[in-house]
This record gives sequence, C-alpha cells and structure tokens, in this order.
Amino acid sequence: MKQLLITGILLALAATQAEAQINAGEQQPEPSLPFNMVQVATLDLPWRIAFLPDGRMLITEKVGAMQLVTQQGAKTPVKNVPAVLWRGQGGMLGVYLSPHYAKDHSVYLTYSEPGEPGGSSLALARAKLKLGQDSASLEDLKVIWRDGERGEGGQFGAAVAFSPDGNYLFLTVGDRQRMTPAQDPNQPLGKILRLTLDGQPAKGNPMAGKTGAASVPVIDPPQDTEAAKIAPVVRTYTFPGPNLTPSETWSSGHRTPYGLAFAPDGRLWEIEHGPKGGDELNLIERGKNYGWPLASYATNYDGVPIPSPDTRPDLTKPVIYWTPVIAPGNFVFYNGTLFPQWKGSALVSGLASKTLNRITFDGQGCAKPAERWDVGHRIRDVAVDPDGSLWMIEDSKTGGLFHVTPK
Repeated sequence: MKQLLITGILLALAATQAEAQINAGEQQPEPSLPFNMVQVATLDLPWRIAFLPDGRMLITEKVGAMQLVTQQGAKTPVKNVPAVLWRGQGGMLGVYLSPHYAKDHSVYLTYSEPGEPGGSSLALARAKLKLGQDSASLEDLKVIWRDGERGEGGQFGAAVAFSPDGNYLFLTVGDRQRMTPAQDPNQPLGKILRLTLDGQPAKGNPMAGKTGAASVPVIDPPQDTEAAKIAPVVRTYTFPGPNLTPSETWSSGHRTPYGLAFAPDGRLWEIEHGPKGGDELNLIERGKNYGWPLASYATNYDGVPIPSPDTRPDLTKPVIYWTPVIAPGNFVFYNGTLFPQWKGSALVSGLASKTLNRITFDGQGCAKPAERWDVGHRIRDVAVDPDGSLWMIEDSKTGGLFHVTPK
C-alpha cells in the first residue's frame, strides 16, 4: 500500500510538472552567434519562404508580389499572382508547396482578398506553378476557401500545415482584431481549420457534418476585450450556402496564429501573438479551446486586464508563453545535418525581439526554451534548406534574405 501511495504521488508530481507553463519572455540572448548570416538579396516586406526541389525559393512579398529567388540572390517575379489588399497586416502572405508537388506542381497561397462591401478577408487558393528558363507564373488559380465576412482588422493568421500523411490541410485563421469571434462556433475567425486538399471540411473533425447559423454579425476591431463584448454590429453577413464553419473547425480560441507545424513525432504545434504580453506556443489537439479572448497571460494594449488562464481550467493553456513578447513571425522544426545539435528542435523567428529562438521538445507534449540569439533584424520567417542550412527573411521594405550556416 505504501509503495502504491508513493507511486501515486510521483505520478501526480510528474503530471503537474508536465502541465507547468513556462514564461520565456525574460530570457536573455546568448553572448555570441554560433552561425554566420550572409545577406544575398533584398525584398519588399517578405512574408514566407517555400523551397522548390531544385533549391530555389518562392518568397511572398506582403505588398502583393511573389519572387522566385536563387540561392545566389537572383530574383524573377512570379506572374499571375492574385489581387490582394495590402494594408496594415494584410497583403500577400503565405506560400506552401503541395505535399504532392512532384506530381501535381501545385502551390497554395494565403492572402487578404479585397471585395465588397469593403475591407478584406483571408483567402486560401491553389494554383499550378509553371517554370520556364527565365520565367515563373501561376496557372489555373482557384480560391478553395475564403472567409466571406470581409471587413476591417489585421491578424489574418494565414499559416498552412499539411498532415504527415499528405491528405489534409490545416489552416490558421486569425481573429482579425475583433476578439469575440474566436469563441463563436459560427465564425471561422480565431480558429484552426482542418480541410481536405480541395478546401472542404475533413472527415473526423470534432463537429464533422454540422452546419452553423445562416448569418453572423460583423464588428469592427474594438479597443479591448471588454469593449469587444458590447461592440456594435456594423452589418450582418449571410453565407451564400450552408455555413460549414463548425464542420471545418479543429480548434478554437486563437488570436494571431502566425506559425503552424508538425513535429517529427506527428504532434501539431502552433505559435501566436498575444496582446501586451502573452505570445504563445500551443500543442494543438482535436476540439480544444485555447482561450482567446477569455484568458491570456497578458493585458490589453490599453492596460485593461484579461483573466489569467490559471483561472480557467476549462481552457487549454499554452506550453510556453512570452511576457514580454518576442512577436513570433513563424517557426520550423529542424531535422537537417549542418546543425546536428538542433535536430528535433524548433526554431522560432522573433519580430519585436529581433531574435532567433530555439525550442526543445521531449516527445511527450512538453517543450522548453533553449537558446535565444540576437540577430539584429525583425525576422519574419525562418526556413530549412534541404542541405540543412537556414534561410531567414526580414520584415522591412528593404527586407534582407539571409543565408545562415555554421561558424
């Protein structure tokens, strides 16, 4: 009996430790960099990098363009990109190769799509990438998913991750700075969606087969989470067909989900911005609610308090949070050979902190901060070259493309 009691206590302690949240906001940078950074090109507000099999990169520019870039820095504009509304946090955002690119030559794009009655909405499109000797273009582009509400606000999310089996697509949809829709099951804002490769609701989702309200209220971004509760409705959006939002939704309660990636062990992780504090790294699991705007390890920008996640056991807490913020741009899991000490960890780009951050994982759903390196630039994206080196892009009108190799 005594042995059973001791075992029970140890298991309880282990569970408590496994669930403990880590604040990495006060972490100090390492005294030196273990890598070299060489700038090879300059781009106009670059957002995302996607590697082609031959080592060239597709890089989106928020202003509404996409470039095909060689590793020597030569740029070729990609033709036939869709129209975007470049304003604030909106514009040309993500680019992702199809998991079956070798066969279908398809790429997926996320961007802020203009349209009536004003503002913009997040759109997910698929197109064929046609490459010539000195040319690149998108052909047969088709929007396969969109948020038809449109309206005002930034925080589009716009990150895509494909399931390890290559059969499904996960899409992050930000709250558009409207806050309360992240808890409304009838609106895609503030959600992570699980879709087929054609943009349809995937089988096995938590609310598969269910439809939502025929119409939803649209609000403008309020001042804070308290004001959001009584924000006036500026108009009502009516879905053109059945509201498929419930059957598309995988998780809810997200603010600005800019990064989404599967770990080598198959777990799905997401990284998002908090308001004044409270950036989050979340382990994404089926049907869970991650709390925004009901709880956050942060306050509103105007100082209005937000309840702590510790007061809401019904909501899922982040594994790591950052107060003060790093303002994560994106993250990627590393499985290359040039930095063998990083294998299996994730590299997180920091905008406000101008850092590259390494996170380690234990394979049991826990993560810990490792190093933080001050790189002196607002890093929007970090990507792993097939040769194991890194490439980083800078959030600037004269944003650098940097090649990162070991010292």
